[in-house]
Amino acid sequence: MRHATARALQGVAMAAGAPLGWLIIRLALGSSAAVEWRTQPALYLYMLAGTIVAFGLFGFLLGRREDALVRLNRELEDLTITDSLTGLRNARYFHARLIEEHAATTRAGEPLSLVIVDLDHFKDVNDRYGHVVGDDVLVNAAGAITSVTRGGDTAARVGGEEFALLLPGSDTEAACEAAERVRLAIAAVATPVAGAEHDVVRITASAGVASSFEMAGATPVELYRAADGALYRAKAAGRNCTVGPADTCYRTTPDTWRREPPTASRFEPAYSDARLWSLDSDDQP
Repeated sequence: MRHATARALQGVAMAAGAPLGWLIIRLALGSSAAVEWRTQPALYLYMLAGTIVAFGLFGFLLGRREDALVRLNRELEDLTITDSLTGLRNARYFHARLIEEHAATTRAGEPLSLVIVDLDHFKDVNDRYGHVVGDDVLVNAAGAITSVTRGGDTAARVGGEEFALLLPGSDTEAACEAAERVRLAIAAVATPVAGAEHDVVRITASAGVASSFEMAGATPVELYRAADGALYRAKAAGRNCTVGPADTCYRTTPDTWRREPPTASRFEPAYSDARLWSLDSDDQP
């Protein structure tokens, strides 16, 4: 209604021009303002009221059309940057946002972290239950991601079953915690299977984390590739875990998460050994 109100007010302002114009014509013909107002007040009031209604209504209707056009343009723009299935931002938007946030955080001297999340064994879900259930799983996973994403962060679907989070201002530890929140949220979702009363689909996810905190001077492409590489190493580490910079592997249990928000020193390792370890170290289990 912003344009409609503005146009209506413009119409009201323009309405004063009608009686003023007629008065100027009368003055040019030798009359005076005092005589005009004394002899024809009803005419001038009628002209003023009539033009206010006419111009105001015309301006309001014109403004409504402009408002509708603005809304339509926004909807069309939204369609170009939104994933139609999940409602998250799409890959096109995410990569453009990555470049923007990289430039902004570099100027501000702040870290920028990136998390890439991939659903584990998603192909098996499609093969067993069909693509309709698979789509439901993707929608529920997207909802789980949104539920644990901060307002200033960006969540997007960047591939078939692959999602990404952009975390401006988050260092490595905060990014790993965010990845673990996402992983736990996805694991907690049960997707019902239509036609099977007691059958539900539960799925896990693996995550890879990269941060400019650990990669000073890295370009947006290098940052994305680093997170993607960490994701593949999370898959190699047994899935259902998060791999961060320096190949540290994390798997927080739901009980631990409910008890206290984990920090890097409290993450449960993805394997049975009692401490954190590097995938590249010589003493892997």
